[in-house]
Amino acid sequence: MVMVFRDRVEAGRLLGEKLRAEGFQGPGVRILGIPRGGVVTASAAAEVTGGQLDVIVSRKLRAPFNPELGIGAVSEHDALYVNWEIVRELGVSQEYLEREIEHQKGVVKAYVEKFRMGEPLSLRGLVAVVVDDGVATGATVIAAAMACRRAGAEQVVVATPVIAEDVAPLVSRYCDKLVYVLKPAVLYAVGMYYEDFSEVTDEDVTRLLSRLRRAG
Repeated sequence: MVMVFRDRVEAGRLLGEKLRAEGFQGPGVRILGIPRGGVVTASAAAEVTGGQLDVIVSRKLRAPFNPELGIGAVSEHDALYVNWEIVRELGVSQEYLEREIEHQKGVVKAYVEKFRMGEPLSLRGLVAVVVDDGVATGATVIAAAMACRRAGAEQVVVATPVIAEDVAPLVSRYCDKLVYVLKPAVLYAVGMYYEDFSEVTDEDVTRLLSRLRRAG
């Protein structure tokens, strides 16, 4: 029987318990959610671990004619990951790739302004835990992990409720530790593992972060 999470909050709490069991807890740990759904998951994980919640913006590079398919990702601190195998397989032109990279870099900049008031990501002396609500191809968490290194993190952890079995080794190359709840052999869509996988809006993320900052 396949385990299914009730929603992102339950998934985040279960992930938080896994992180705590691995020793990733307390104020020296920064829990970084990837907007948008990853921030909800990260918030629940931060409550369990006692880590400080923040965001890390990472954007998928969209394949031409198929925006759902990721051919790489960009993140903060000019972090760039390109899956050259897929790029070559699809015959993606250099011109298209460069245009998509520049477009998504602009989106990253706008989201940093929106969610962190333009404050640059600084992780010096901290354990950075990158959280997304699920990992199907790995591109966005890889770019985010690269950004954490550039931001000075002492240790980089990627944490997710569910990750595809064949993607886990790839992601592990870019972080010090990979933490997950489920690792299915086949992962067609992350939403398969949630009863409620409703859309999270920019406004939802802003409200969540504002509430936590006020509490802080």
